[in-house]
Amino acid sequence: MGAGHTERMRVQWVDTDASGRIHYTAALRYFEVAEHALMRQVFFDTPERAFSLPRVHVEADYEAMLGYPDEFECTVRVVALGRSSVTYGYEIVRMDGVRAIRGKIVAVAVGADGRPMPLPERYRERLAPGAV
Repeated sequence: MGAGHTERMRVQWVDTDASGRIHYTAALRYFEVAEHALMRQVFFDTPERAFSLPRVHVEADYEAMLGYPDEFECTVRVVALGRSSVTYGYEIVRMDGVRAIRGKIVAVAVGADGRPMPLPERYRERLAPGAV
């Protein structure tokens, strides 16, 4: 596996539905918070990039309840690097040690013309196994 980061968070009231459990979309926001922290950690000294990384595949498996005001850790890890893609694996674990959610997001490097492009070598090196 490649670069990774763990972010500690708490379920906010706004993340829940009438049952007191998180709305399923909250997990995707938690994934993104952890991913952004990873990217800040890995690319803190890199100037603006000339490409974007839109999502092309998202999945999540909900294994245990997560509700207000649970604390949890969301871990993100780069699990695969393709020619133009990066695959992130996620795991949300409650503070009692129970895994609540696991997921995966695939993003593809896209140039200014909107077409897929190879991941620049500098990014590939920093996301690869042993990077962080």
